[in-house]
Amino acid sequence: MLCAESRKEMEDWITALKSVQKWETYEASQFNMEHFSGMHNWYACSHARPTFCNVCREALPGVTSHGLSCEVCKFKAHKRCAVRSTNNCKWTTLASIGNDIIEDEDGVSMPHQWLEGNLPVSAKCVVCDKNCGSVRRLQDWRCLWCKAIVHNSCREQMRKVCPLGQCRVSIIPPTALNSIDSDGFWKATSASCSSPLLVLVNSKSGDNQGVKFLRRFKQLLNPAQVFDLMNGGPELGLRLFQKFVTFRILVCGGDGSVGWVLSELDKLNLHKQCQLGVLPLGTGNDLARVLGWGGLCDDDAQLLQILEKLERATTKMLDRWSVMTYEVPANIKHTPMYADSVASHLAKILDSDKHSDVISSAKYVLQCSEKCVMNNYFGIGLDAKISLEFNNKRDEHPKKCSSRTKNMMWYGVLGTKELVQKTYKNLEQRVQLECDGVPISLPSLQGLAVLNIPSYAGGINFWGGTKEDNNYGAPSFDDKKLEVVAVFGSMQMAMSRVINLQHHRIAQCRQVKITILGEEGVPVQVDGEAWIQPPGIVKIVHRNRAQMLTRDRAFESTLKSWEDKRKFDSDRDTRPRLNSQQSMEYLTEEECAQVQQLVSDSVNISRRIREAAKTHKLVEQELAHAVNATALVLTEAKLSSPEVRH
Repeated sequence: MLCAESRKEMEDWITALKSVQKWETYEASQFNMEHFSGMHNWYACSHARPTFCNVCREALPGVTSHGLSCEVCKFKAHKRCAVRSTNNCKWTTLASIGNDIIEDEDGVSMPHQWLEGNLPVSAKCVVCDKNCGSVRRLQDWRCLWCKAIVHNSCREQMRKVCPLGQCRVSIIPPTALNSIDSDGFWKATSASCSSPLLVLVNSKSGDNQGVKFLRRFKQLLNPAQVFDLMNGGPELGLRLFQKFVTFRILVCGGDGSVGWVLSELDKLNLHKQCQLGVLPLGTGNDLARVLGWGGLCDDDAQLLQILEKLERATTKMLDRWSVMTYEVPANIKHTPMYADSVASHLAKILDSDKHSDVISSAKYVLQCSEKCVMNNYFGIGLDAKISLEFNNKRDEHPKKCSSRTKNMMWYGVLGTKELVQKTYKNLEQRVQLECDGVPISLPSLQGLAVLNIPSYAGGINFWGGTKEDNNYGAPSFDDKKLEVVAVFGSMQMAMSRVINLQHHRIAQCRQVKITILGEEGVPVQVDGEAWIQPPGIVKIVHRNRAQMLTRDRAFESTLKSWEDKRKFDSDRDTRPRLNSQQSMEYLTEEECAQVQQLVSDSVNISRRIREAAKTHKLVEQELAHAVNATALVLTEAKLSSPEVRH
């Protein structure tokens, strides 16, 4: 419902809303040219200081300056003026630059994209270093790419080619997107974007703070390289980038978002040409923790520093695992002999090179398939039940699970409830475990966890250490090994957050097989996604590896020290030196008198030192003459006296 003081203002609002609805339709569409149309993305906002419309150049009305602003380029407009603005938002492709393009003998160059007025209070001109902007009218300019601010009169002195600013390594300049293949995908022709950054943001992650990050990344980069996972998923962005020889991906979301993107990379077979980094916005963020990006990022003001850290990140391989399931038909009796037979046929399907063996085993095991892919961990029993109940709670009451804090609270409540219920007490009687084909005798437990990374359920080191010992090697996500641990209860899981427990370690192995016995299913979960798995077999085998961008803090520290030293040396070499006359001009009368007295004292001291040196030299000479004379007398005495001679 809209309210306005007059019919005209109401019509202005309706017109503005129609333009917003048109934009939303474009956002939800699949890959098409409208994604690069240059349309403004309006949102209603207010400003604490005088702000001016970029269309009519008049001030926005009201004490707090109500109006519309483009979330990407910060173009300002009255509601009535928004529909009259041209599609001149931040450029995306070569075609969108239009007549501003720079062409010379070296080819096509990226120009500055200037937006007039509404500058920050502390703005300074990059040419003359004087204050820019005005609170009385639309005045002076700001480049949307390199963020340079310049006076109207100084703009002609600026270099025409835009350097793209601090994020230039990650930006795909619009000049690089200048042609489309026959299959409808962009191909880059500029060497300046040899490893561009594709940003995929889950706008609903992080207490729905993903929207802030989506806007901010579009302001820092080319809007064509920033996508919302909630509008079409990762496929749109990945298909846009698949023509690049190499590129990087930044997933802004939780572990579920990362898994979603990795699965799409599998479908498009892009693992060899891209590296993936994570900006943690979810609840657990276990993968982001082990990659060095922390447990949570909720401040969009840090994005410049994050982009810089991504450029300096190293690459490590992440093992990924297929979770294979076989559900025993209901009319077949569940016996250990039958389970062993199924397991042997599964092994032939997975390991044999003979087509005849694979075909015959497939006929025996007709429901055998890959259920999902595991990146972080697999759980069966207690922890899976807690995850399943949380997922059901979130589906039934989305508002009760709309923030990270609420989610953690619900996990705590559900875990506490299991202290009393102990639903899966004596789970060892319902499941059988094999590690690398060796049957494992299980103690009394409530669940099993199979770990690929050393972070579990929001930061728990459930394996109980990171170093090698006499029994096990150091856990790592790139060693093609899994760690298997027992879950004795929710109290043990809680204690593992503060104490490194190790008595629940079961095995380190390259394959895991779990046989579910009986007539009822058991809850299982993979990376937080849970379901009830019917009786049968679950087998976890190595699938492939993904290139992940990891933060190396030691390397960052070393590089920063080197850069600081280089900057210090550069400043020292370029520091201006003043002659004696210039130096005296900056001193007060008292300071001048003190300097003159110091000079006079220095002259006197120097004179005295010279006189003392002369005196000392004369003394040395006289002493030498005396020694020589004495030696001569003694020599003559020896020659003339027999007593002295003997």
